[in-house]
Amino acid sequence: MNKAHKRIGMLLIAIIACLMIIPVFEPLPEAGGKSGERSRPPKKEQVAKKEKTRPYADPSDMRPMTGRYYLYASETQRKYPDLRKYKNVWIRVSILGSRAYVMSGKKVLYTMYASAGAITKKGTSLTPVGNYRIQQEAGEVFYNNNGVGARYYVSYHQHGVYLFHSVPINNFASGVKVGRYYYGYKGGAHLTTLGKKPDSHGCVRLSVSDAKWIYEQRMNGGLPVGSKVVLKMR
Repeated sequence: MNKAHKRIGMLLIAIIACLMIIPVFEPLPEAGGKSGERSRPPKKEQVAKKEKTRPYADPSDMRPMTGRYYLYASETQRKYPDLRKYKNVWIRVSILGSRAYVMSGKKVLYTMYASAGAITKKGTSLTPVGNYRIQQEAGEVFYNNNGVGARYYVSYHQHGVYLFHSVPINNFASGVKVGRYYYGYKGGAHLTTLGKKPDSHGCVRLSVSDAKWIYEQRMNGGLPVGSKVVLKMR
């Protein structure tokens, strides 16, 4: 073997040795390769669990009960349905669950935060349970003799005694001022209890936006006089 052959042989040995010590890197996931970490399946969309005090689970788009949530629609993504397009429309109220459901037969069309009558020491509510009907009495605003009232009311029992209406307003400049109205009373009390606990004197309180929608549906025939209203503790 001549010197040229020896040099070529030594060069080949050196190249093989270098290749043996060069580490092999996995391509990064961004480059389209696989990483050592196992891929995790995408998380399923979280849906609120059904509460023991409520007949139906909250939809996933319920508005967070923070800030002035009591002024706005309870659901953030779904538009208010035109109830004139549905059959067998009625309202189901869960007193302890603090929800009011607008129904079409057995289907929930819309879920609203609500606060019905406060719970007495005997464990009953100031809102009577039972089956009732939407009545003739309805209007945009009212005040009682003590200066406390509400916006967008619709009667369902005793012709103006038991109503669906907004969170309370007052005419003595107490509470939270929005536009021309003062909401709540005693410094703004009875606003942030909406959707959290029964808190009224007997009526079913709703957010201002939800109450307006119910009132408008009452007036345009989507929720006509005679529509069923069912109130239960749960």
